[in-house]
Amino acid sequence: MIPGPYLADWNFRVLQELFRRFPHRETLDGMAQFFAHNALASTWIYAAVFYIFWRIEDDRTAWRRARLSEIFIAFCLATFATLLLRPWVGWPAPTLVPRFRQFYPQYFWNEGNQNCFPSHSTLTYLLVAAGFWPFRRWLSVLLIVWVFLLISMPRIYIGGHYPIDIIAAILWAAAATGMARLICTRPETAMFLKRIVSKGLLVEVFLFLWLFELGSGFHSSYWILGSLLRVARHMWH
Repeated sequence: MIPGPYLADWNFRVLQELFRRFPHRETLDGMAQFFAHNALASTWIYAAVFYIFWRIEDDRTAWRRARLSEIFIAFCLATFATLLLRPWVGWPAPTLVPRFRQFYPQYFWNEGNQNCFPSHSTLTYLLVAAGFWPFRRWLSVLLIVWVFLLISMPRIYIGGHYPIDIIAAILWAAAATGMARLICTRPETAMFLKRIVSKGLLVEVFLFLWLFELGSGFHSSYWILGSLLRVARHMWH
């Protein structure tokens, strides 16, 4: 863990310009907190759209569900890569670093994560948004814009992330989406996905859990995973 982000001076200048143009005010701070902490206003739309497309019944249902499964595969790839990297690359949120604290009101201090790299929210919902490109391109673009305006920017504004965290999430999402697509174009993988999505109740139960976590930002999953990792580290030592 290092005390500040890579390209610290560049991040400093970007934040300096951002807050010069949009200085902290009670209204803007309240809006940013609202979208950063209120899943119903920002992230649940991705779970809702995913479910709507999953439930469409027509002659392309199997194909559509297989494409939606690619989103889950991309998410798994991105999450696995993140878990591998986090012990080696990471830094505290801006509100925890003295040099960057000057950009934020004191009521935002000490609320950030000890490791904010990359932006998991940006990564997760970009994966979902990009996954809708084969269905409705206008919808995919709209969801991508929604990610940046109502998910990424509020978290930067309240000091949860640096600009580099967002850029890393974008690159991560592009790589995971491309890798998932390559995996799923293999005939054996395509056949496997078609069999899986036709499993009925078992798939529906998993879908419910996945969409619940997707809508809420995977807070429960990350807490459980973090607890397991702490236990594993304690046992190891």
